[in-house]
Amino acid sequence: MARPVTVTKERILSAALDLVRSGGPSLLTARNLCARLGCGASAIFSSFGSIQGVRDAVREEARELYRKRVGEGFALNPPFKGFGIALIWFAMDEPQLFSMIMESKMPPTSYKEYIDAYVGFKTESLSAIAETFGLQVDEAEMIYYQLVLVALGLASTCTCGGSQLTIPQVSEILGKNVRAFLMVIHAGNDAREGFVPNAGEGPAGELDSYVIMQALVGQNHLLQGLRAKPRYIQDEEWAELERMLRNSSDFRPESLRETHNDLTKGDIRTYILSHLQFSVSEQAILLGISPASVTKARQRLKAKLATAYRP
Repeated sequence: MARPVTVTKERILSAALDLVRSGGPSLLTARNLCARLGCGASAIFSSFGSIQGVRDAVREEARELYRKRVGEGFALNPPFKGFGIALIWFAMDEPQLFSMIMESKMPPTSYKEYIDAYVGFKTESLSAIAETFGLQVDEAEMIYYQLVLVALGLASTCTCGGSQLTIPQVSEILGKNVRAFLMVIHAGNDAREGFVPNAGEGPAGELDSYVIMQALVGQNHLLQGLRAKPRYIQDEEWAELERMLRNSSDFRPESLRETHNDLTKGDIRTYILSHLQFSVSEQAILLGISPASVTKARQRLKAKLATAYRP
């Protein structure tokens, strides 16, 4: 009679990794893992406590593999570009593991916070950028964050099946972006205007803000309805407007309240509607007050925002 195969912790972790690689984290269940190992659930739970313990171990193992392989990119020349190439190559080679370790459990407050927490290698990158291009710390930091965003975009395109890039193509794209960022750093404002002239302003605000807000109308059902037929906004709908603004701009109500602690709920709502490019007459309907009251509310808000409180 054949001797039973010992189900070690290492074997369980290896089988769990294979499951995630083949079908993603959703495939990692106790039933699937037991079937792959040919054992009972007790063998798994005695080593990891629960299936969640297995998932946590797989995520940490994936992070270790990511740190090892992406860190090796700094051995290339130039080192920072090598890091970007290694990050994208890991995503192409291990799409399920890459998606798992890049998944944020809680929404970060900014893209920089997300990159610091999930991408990493900031210290090594800043050192490599400063040494290669002779930049100051703030300039090196700008290139780090901007190029990581480009790399994450390329990695996402590859892992979602949108496109499979070759390493030479990745190298070319990253190289062009680095040169563009260096031009922004070294070229004066006059030189930049020669390439990107100032197109002026849109109605009631800068062009960029106006275009973004107009685009949002087409992407959000609540905004579409309010723009097409203004009506009083219910209390629960304000949370949706705040969430949309958080995802599309630097708008943070809590930050406003910290620097201007005399702002009321009405002030915040007036700020939101003004930020969304609603006219005075539209705001009157949305807030359920008269146009004259809206004008006064906007004037009071402007006066409050002009001075930050310093307790």
